[in-house]
Amino acid sequence: AGVSLKGGLLLIQGNAGYMTGFMAQKGTIVICGDAGEAVADSMYAATVFVGGRIADPGNDTVIEQPTPADEAFLTEQLERHHLSPPGAFKKIVSGRKLWNFDRNELELWKVAL
Repeated sequence: AGVSLKGGLLLIQGNAGYMTGFMAQKGTIVICGDAGEAVADSMYAATVFVGGRIADPGNDTVIEQPTPADEAFLTEQLERHHLSPPGAFKKIVSGRKLWNFDRNELELWKVAL
């Protein structure tokens, strides 16, 4: 789900599978359940929120706590679409290390590929 997402909002009431959000350019993915392996792998300026367990974060991801503004956005969207919220969300954003190729970081790129 959300592979190469170009914008907008993708709401998933349940679980999401392997490589959800792979190379997402921008936009938001909200997963109320668990996220499979390589979630948000090689993502750019998109954001992924996960309400359940994260099996394995993808390459070049950073897991953060949602901000109060994020929490307000999530509450609004879930209520608007009549979805049940999980207990709490984790926020996944890009680590930005893979945005530009740098020959000095070749080992990092080998892991990503």
